Amino acid sequence: MRRNSSFLHFLKNRELNELYICVALRSFSTSMIGIFIPIYLWTIGLSFSSIFIFYAIISLFHAISVFFAGRFSSKFGFKHTIFFSIPFLILFYFLIYFASTSLLLLFSLAVIYGLQSGFFWLSFHSDFSLFSKRNERCKSTSFTKLLIKLFNVAGPAIGGLIIVLFSYEFLFIFVACLLLFSAIPLFFSKDSRPRISFSLKHVFLDQKIKDFFSLIGYGIEIGAGQVLWPLFIFGILGYSVASLGFVATISLLCSLGAIFLIGVFSGKNRLAVLKVGALFNSALWFVKIFVSTVFQIFLVHGFYGILRPMITIPFDSINYDTANKTNILEYITFREFVYHSGRVFFFVAMAFILNLKIGFAIAAVASVLYLLIR
Repeated sequence: MRRNSSFLHFLKNRELNELYICVALRSFSTSMIGIFIPIYLWTIGLSFSSIFIFYAIISLFHAISVFFAGRFSSKFGFKHTIFFSIPFLILFYFLIYFASTSLLLLFSLAVIYGLQSGFFWLSFHSDFSLFSKRNERCKSTSFTKLLIKLFNVAGPAIGGLIIVLFSYEFLFIFVACLLLFSAIPLFFSKDSRPRISFSLKHVFLDQKIKDFFSLIGYGIEIGAGQVLWPLFIFGILGYSVASLGFVATISLLCSLGAIFLIGVFSGKNRLAVLKVGALFNSALWFVKIFVSTVFQIFLVHGFYGILRPMITIPFDSINYDTANKTNILEYITFREFVYHSGRVFFFVAMAFILNLKIGFAIAAVASVLYLLIR
């Protein structure tokens, strides 16, 4: 009975229910295409250097936009800020179809994507931090990630099949339509608009240097997983988008059991879980340097799906605790700015290095920086 009541705890939190549904639908929509974006950019003729610059621009404008998103959220509320971001994401998916004919348009879309991303994720993390209970925060984080994974577990495979049966352009339009539906749950109740002060000059005051470096590492490692690794395995899989989609789906399936177990057992031992996950994840990135067969890809990517929750669940819950101890909006703004600054640094460096395996080695070192979080 205690386990059931713990589970029902999440469903009784009305302030977060609409947000959970919105994020789940958004994740399902974007999961169908997210892993294919770097592949699409490559297929329309962009060099690796241009692809890395594209993602550097996204993270740069995400980092910049969070300062405006913080002020916007303090005045209009978190849900209104999330709703404000959705039309820009839809615009991105509609216009990227035409990006193959104009490099200027492509980089302009990177700006649009970065701006909407900053508004959405700052509001999501702030809302979650505000309304989740401290003694249930690790389980709440796990539940959120489990919900998102359940909704997007089939996304990459479905996205890959749509590309094969129809086209990239059809997938972009389909995803844009789904994103429209994701905004509907935001209207189920009024935005609470909590009174939280926001001052730009206080964003970087009293922040821990260890948090700074751990967030830098977070940005680099996540960036490598989202961009470098798909490009690498796409080549080994014989340039098959359907195969890439199924590989991503297998990783998500591996994540589901890990998310549940980590949410249950990492509440009091989250630092220990994070440290173990970070060290194994670092070793796995070094192993990726030597991957050369399809079987090795399935094996390594499956392990990566298990290790990711061991890092993200305790890491995020610690961030939420820190935010509640200080000023939620100001700390989450700091978190998002530093995290994406790490991504900017990494992608700009990769635009000059142009060696994916060196990028894997950098991600391995960055994974160790998770150990600095307190």
